[in-house]
Amino acid sequence: MHSAVGVGSQRIRWLTLAVAIAGYLLIVVGGTVRVTGAGLGCGPEWPLCNGQVIPGWDLLAWIEYVHRLIALGVILLTGAVALAGWRLRTADPWLRRLPFVAVGLVVLQALLGAVTVWTHLEAAIVALHLGVALSYLGVAVILAFRTWWPELARRAVRSPVRSWIFASIGAVFVLMLSGAYTAKRGAGYACPEWPFCGGFWFPTGWTNVDVHLTHRLIALVAVLLVLVLAWQVRRLRSDAPWVVGLSLAAAALMVAQVLVGAANIWFRLHPAVSVAHLAVATVIWVFFVLTALVDRAT
Repeated sequence: MHSAVGVGSQRIRWLTLAVAIAGYLLIVVGGTVRVTGAGLGCGPEWPLCNGQVIPGWDLLAWIEYVHRLIALGVILLTGAVALAGWRLRTADPWLRRLPFVAVGLVVLQALLGAVTVWTHLEAAIVALHLGVALSYLGVAVILAFRTWWPELARRAVRSPVRSWIFASIGAVFVLMLSGAYTAKRGAGYACPEWPFCGGFWFPTGWTNVDVHLTHRLIALVAVLLVLVLAWQVRRLRSDAPWVVGLSLAAAALMVAQVLVGAANIWFRLHPAVSVAHLAVATVIWVFFVLTALVDRAT
């Protein structure tokens, strides 16, 4: 499974792994920025921080500053992967194409990051910002998969559960965006109890309570899809143990994620719980991207 993809394969393997890790950290630290209120810790300025290249000793400024440093690392690593992939383009054409998709997503992410500051963190922009970050992380995981397991990556097996996998991926993606929107909208604690919500079960408008209930309903649909997927994979893909294992792990994490989401209410949106909620959700996203890749290859 670890055969070379050509000259420089070892280098690009580690670069793609670093890009995937950095992409994950960017999302989690970005979430930390949001829940701590550090989004404007550097003031309404970008790329400077309170008019300085390096900020003074202010906690919120440094949280945002670290976020920007990780973003810079993502930019540099993505450029390095694009260069290394171009050199290996004859071994795998996708190593030329995908890095440039990643570069485009990084540029878009940087622009949205600036717009997020300039628009004072509008909820829809924050959700879109997360959507681009998740897309980038997905591309990074695909690149890592193609460089670490090139022979598997070249296979294309017909799978009876592929539609279920992509439905689950879509549901998790929408769920995470709705979570970002709900949090930025200030609706995270609109229902101060769980699983109830003051007698309300379904949204009837677009108040904060409605936004919160919408997020819960999307979560319910996503959890059901993931559980059905795990059942279908065990039933129809018992010949692919890695697919079974990844889908079961994702299902277990989804159940745990429901409890972490409930803890957000029980602990009144404690920053540590909110960050954990995003961190677990992002791991679930990675697991589903890997599930799709392994399902296609085996």
